[in-house]
Amino acid sequence: MSYFNSHLGLEPGSTPGSITLTTRAEHLVAPDTIHFAVLTTMAEVAAAGAVAAPVVPASVNVNLLSRARPGQLEARGTLVKRGSRLAVAEGEVFQDGRLVAKATVTFAILEG
Repeated sequence: MSYFNSHLGLEPGSTPGSITLTTRAEHLVAPDTIHFAVLTTMAEVAAAGAVAAPVVPASVNVNLLSRARPGQLEARGTLVKRGSRLAVAEGEVFQDGRLVAKATVTFAILEG
């Protein structure tokens, strides 16, 4: 995991490809509300993990579906389609079993 992701507090989750975050005060944008950038990062990182190759995001579309509050968050990624130069994957962020954010990410594949 990259320095940025580790510094943010992201950790491997209990299932392959998932990540978790125990939120901290610096993750808040307002009282009792996690910043959208934290949710977007989690969704993007989980989506990148689903590609299973070195990638960088080329386009990110995120939908915030419910307010995320301080506590535990989990993100899971799903590969939608992988070509030779680009891949599309989705990342979903959950809190207490409730979907709070979903992103669709187009990645540039860095290998080859």
